[in-house]
Amino acid sequence: KLQKYHAFWANTPMERPLIGFSLGGWFPLQSYTALGRFRGRREIAVDELIPEDYLSDYDRLVASWNGMEDDIIRAVAPLPPFPWLEAMLGSGMQIGDESIWTLEGGFDYADLDRLDLSKGNPWRRKYLEFVTVLKDHFRDRCPVGQPILRGISDMIAALRGASQMVFDLYDHPEQFRRLAGRCTDLLVALVAEQQRITGPFAEGYEVEQLALWAPGRIIRMQEDGSAFLSPALYVKYLQDEDERQASSFPYSVIHLHSSSLFLLDAILDVESLKCIQINKDVGGMDVSGMLPFFEKVQGRGKKLLIRGKLDHDDL
Repeated sequence: KLQKYHAFWANTPMERPLIGFSLGGWFPLQSYTALGRFRGRREIAVDELIPEDYLSDYDRLVASWNGMEDDIIRAVAPLPPFPWLEAMLGSGMQIGDESIWTLEGGFDYADLDRLDLSKGNPWRRKYLEFVTVLKDHFRDRCPVGQPILRGISDMIAALRGASQMVFDLYDHPEQFRRLAGRCTDLLVALVAEQQRITGPFAEGYEVEQLALWAPGRIIRMQEDGSAFLSPALYVKYLQDEDERQASSFPYSVIHLHSSSLFLLDAILDVESLKCIQINKDVGGMDVSGMLPFFEKVQGRGKKLLIRGKLDHDDL
């Protein structure tokens, strides 16, 4: 498997692409059953999340990988369904029957300097506590990778509200830039600290959500909130932040939905970005419509990762 990943990153010709299967379905609280006690809550106190309470869930997840005959290396990560970065920023959350989501809005730019993004932030410390416990528990059995961590536009949308974020680009551009810069600092430092704790797995590091191993340190990026922006606004306000994230690690991947593909040219201009992951979304663009975008990614020398519910015709 490692040889296939090395070939992927090196653009070495292969007989076929790497193929992997996702397990667990669409409802993450079914995989992490210990979260079920929080259903219906609008708040979780940081001390209520105890990593050891979830080890049986993780053990069951890892055991389910046995016998999977595909090409990928799977990883565990700190509670993937939990909105870690939003919690670090002070956003509220709602726990539903099968998922957790962020309660948007309520942040005032006047409070920017009072955001606690230090190493002492309790949610940051809790995230890294999960990293440490998972590393100690699984050791060399599987890597501890990066879960879904929101992108810069997503963090600002959580703080300000998605609609208000767009108005901010015109009404509060400098405050937006300052907040974006601080969000980038938070994400880069968090991923770097996680990798310092875990060390390498088979001389590399992994993005858990994508089962994407790399022969060096890697960051997973996303900008789902950029779907509200024009290409010009993305370039003006977010492109440099994405470059700063990508250039901070030898390897990088950005997660995109089909709704953001109108920004693909601008995203491909992020020079340090190594890989583009494109989702085939339920109810979204079909694969035939996405083929020109796939070709564009590869034509620009970037690695391509396609993820989604794919049927035989798609393949």
